[in-house]
Amino acid sequence: MTFLTVVVAVAGFLGYAVLVLAPVLLALAVSEGRQRRWVRRHAVSPCAALRPGTGLPRRFAVYGKTVPGPDGTVVAPLSGTEAVWFRTTVYSTVSVGDPGLTQTEILWQRSAGDPFGVADGTGTAAVTAKMLQASVTDPHLSLWAATRLPVAHAGPTPVRTVVSEETTSHRRNGRWLQHLVDRGVVPADAARRVDAVWVVEQIVPAGVELHVIGQPVVLDNGLAALTLPRTGRYLAMSREPAETERKLAADRTYGTGCALWAAVAGVACLAVVWAVSLAVSR
Repeated sequence: MTFLTVVVAVAGFLGYAVLVLAPVLLALAVSEGRQRRWVRRHAVSPCAALRPGTGLPRRFAVYGKTVPGPDGTVVAPLSGTEAVWFRTTVYSTVSVGDPGLTQTEILWQRSAGDPFGVADGTGTAAVTAKMLQASVTDPHLSLWAATRLPVAHAGPTPVRTVVSEETTSHRRNGRWLQHLVDRGVVPADAARRVDAVWVVEQIVPAGVELHVIGQPVVLDNGLAALTLPRTGRYLAMSREPAETERKLAADRTYGTGCALWAAVAGVACLAVVWAVSLAVSR
């Protein structure tokens, strides 16, 4: 095999590869543009406008700072952190069947503060913890639910992880796992015959900026709240709405530019292959 043959083969491979990549990049750019238009279409409403007895749309948007809900300020049981919402979960993982398949079992779980509030100058809107699905550790989420991401999901979220501990040996429990064993809420042999036991505590602090676009519903207690839609887009980001729009617009521009350059590079590589092949054949 000559050097020229290797060069032609590599150029041909790269040409086809980037040409295949170009429409993928373009599709991602188009998706970012659609998400930006969706955010713009759902303009922020006053938090006080979310109340029962009014005609509510399929999606409702609010922007404000997180505040306690009907439960008031709650205290995370392990870290002792005050918050508007918390969830503490202890779960085990064990590999089953083919490599990469993992079975999880929740050993103990506590949460409080659902729904919490988002407040602006007009009042407070209730938001259910389901809106945090993409940012919270939940071993019971289905594969579809776990991969369902909010619009502009790369942005910051209000969720803070204050405890994250992995215990992989049953001979020596981690600090938090041992604490729960001593309290009698988790079996002493929880880490035996499993791959790991995780202790995770996550909170939403008060005073965190939060932009929410969700489905308005009336809860059992008669309170109107924003919750996770069963299907379709949603948003729960700790970022100003205008900044989210700018970020999505920039991603669309960047993706379009990458798609264009990939197409040009692919055509150029294939043109070189064609020209060399033509010259050699003469």
